[in-house]
Amino acid sequence: MSAPEVKVRGWSERWSPLGGLVFAVAVIVVYAVASGSTGETPEEVIAYADKHEGEVVAQALLGLVSIPLVLWFVSGLYARLRRLPSQTAPALVLGGGTAFTVLLFAALTIWSAPLADFPGDADPTAAANAYLLIDDIGWFALGGAGVAFAVMSVAASVAALKSSIVPAWLGWLGAIVGLVSAATIAFVGLFAWIAWTLGVSLLLLIRRA
Repeated sequence: MSAPEVKVRGWSERWSPLGGLVFAVAVIVVYAVASGSTGETPEEVIAYADKHEGEVVAQALLGLVSIPLVLWFVSGLYARLRRLPSQTAPALVLGGGTAFTVLLFAALTIWSAPLADFPGDADPTAAANAYLLIDDIGWFALGGAGVAFAVMSVAASVAALKSSIVPAWLGWLGAIVGLVSAATIAFVGLFAWIAWTLGVSLLLLIRRA
């Protein structure tokens, strides 16, 4: 008879919550120092690009670093959920987390990349008008990121609740906060997925099992 398979957690899984923790803190820091929107007219876009170059670069860098940080966090969450009885939750977490990562990167890149070298070789007014046209695409990408995050967070929270690995009130709270994160385009969802990521990251770091 062969020996039973023993699954041992490596350091990557053990410390994967650090990815979510660093990511959430980075989002808070970048947007805490932000100076508002770029405006709705070409003149406002031109003024914003001239005065807030540092913020534009910070937003672009946030989009880049979010890829490894969020994927690390999601992969660790996926590995833990695979040990639970749920068959669909791990797949939903992996799919939702991956979609969230891609869509968030797309939104941040759409908003920051055109302003990083603004206006380039183009006429400032024409470049500003073009930016205002693609700005809405960024909002749709952010909205999709919120929906994807809701899929991931609700699936993980419900799986943890059903498996009784967290108190019932905490499981329901996680599911509710995760559901609210679908409203990212209304900003309330933005705070919801930041809170969920921080809470789950800290919980997984504290509870080794």
